[in-house]
Amino acid sequence: NTYTDSLPEYIDNNSQRIHTSFLLAATNTGRLASADPNLQNIPIKSNEGKEIRSAFIAEKGKSIISADYSQIEMRVLAHVADVKELKKAFTNNEDIHNITASQIFDCNIKKISEDMRRKAKAINFGIIYGISSYGLAKQISVSNNEAEQFLFSYFKKFPEIKEYMQSTLKFCRKNGFVKTMFGRKCHFPNINEKNHTLKSFQERAAINAPIQGAAADIIRFAMINIDKKILNKKLDTTLLVQIHDELLFESKDSVIKKEILKIKKEMESAIDEDYNFSVPLIVEANSAKNWNDAH
Repeated sequence: NTYTDSLPEYIDNNSQRIHTSFLLAATNTGRLASADPNLQNIPIKSNEGKEIRSAFIAEKGKSIISADYSQIEMRVLAHVADVKELKKAFTNNEDIHNITASQIFDCNIKKISEDMRRKAKAINFGIIYGISSYGLAKQISVSNNEAEQFLFSYFKKFPEIKEYMQSTLKFCRKNGFVKTMFGRKCHFPNINEKNHTLKSFQERAAINAPIQGAAADIIRFAMINIDKKILNKKLDTTLLVQIHDELLFESKDSVIKKEILKIKKEMESAIDEDYNFSVPLIVEANSAKNWNDAH
C-alpha cells in the first residue's frame, strides 16, 4: 500500500519520473522532510525494500551516484562533546564500534566478537538518541540490569558524553531550546513538563537535536556548495534527492569517476574551516544503473 501500489501513481506524464517535495521546516532538528511521495523512508535492509530501490533507474547513458556521510552523527558527537577516544579513533580511521566494544567489555580489540560489536553499535547509536537502559535491553535482547551495566561502563569510559548530555539538558531546561554547533536553535517548550512520559521524550529529543541538527546543517552546506558548482558548470551532474545523510545524483557514464571524486571532495569539505571541526568527514560514494546497486 505504501510503496509498490502508490509510487507508480506519482509518475509524471511528461518526464516519466517521480518528483518528491521537500519541506524545509517540518522537523525540529532541521532535517529536510520528503512528501508526496516520501522517498526518505523506503526500506533499505529488507529484500522487498531492495527491490523497490532497484526500480529507481538512471536515464540511458547515465548512472546514479549515491554519496553517503559515514557515521556523521557519531563524528558530530565526538566533536561537540570533545570525546578524546572517539576523536582519536576517527582520526586514525579505526572501526568505531570495535573501539567502543573494547572499551566497555574491557577486552583486547583483536578479541572482539561479532556479538560484542553489534551491542557496541547499538549503544553508540542509542546514546545519540538518549536511549534508556530499558530501551537498550529491548534492542539488544539482554536484561535491564545488563543494559544498565553496559551504559554504566560506556559512560565510565567516555565521561565526556555523560557531561555533554547533562550540560545540554541543564541548558535546555533553563532556556527552552538547544543549539547546533552552527548556532541554529531547536526549541523544546515542554522540557519542564510535569507529565513524565512527555518530559522524558523531550529530554531524549533535546540530547539528540544538537547532533542530528548539526548533521542536517552539514548536508545542507554540502548541497548549497554542490549546487553552486553545478550552476558554474564545474560539476557535470544533477542532484536528485536527499535522504538524511545521503545524496543521490545522476551523471553521464563517461564522466562518472571524475564526478564521484568531485562530489566526495565537496561533501567532505562542507564545514567552513572557522568551525575547527576536529574529526574528518568521510563520504562513501558508489555508482550503478539503479539506486539499490549504487548504495
